[in-house]
Amino acid sequence: MLVTIAYRHNYGRILINKYGNPTRRTKNISGQSIACIVDGEERMITFGGIVKAHRASRFKEIALVRIEAYSFDETGIFNFVELPKGIYLKGVLYEDKAYMVVDEECLPCSV
Repeated sequence: MLVTIAYRHNYGRILINKYGNPTRRTKNISGQSIACIVDGEERMITFGGIVKAHRASRFKEIALVRIEAYSFDETGIFNFVELPKGIYLKGVLYEDKAYMVVDEECLPCSV
C-alpha cells in the first residue's frame, strides 16, 4: 500500500505519509497542505491521505500538483518511485481535505 509521497513546496521536498502527516525526516514549512487545482485555481489544501479509485466517484474531483514521487517504504526513506516532472495526479476533495486517488494496486492515478 502507498505509504509516503514526496512533493515540492518552494525549494523543499516534503514527505507526507498516507494519513496526511509529515514524516519526521522532513522539514515541513507548509504543514499538511499540498498544492491542488480546484475549479481551475491552484490552492493549498490539507492532505487527507489516499482513496481507492472505485470509491472516488462520489467526491469532487481535483488535481494534485507538484507530487514528485511515492514510496511503499514505511520509513519514508527508501525506494521512491519518481514521477515525471509536471504530472498532475487525480485527487478528490472531501470535507476540506485532498485525497490522492490510487488504483487497485495502490498506484497513483494520473489526470
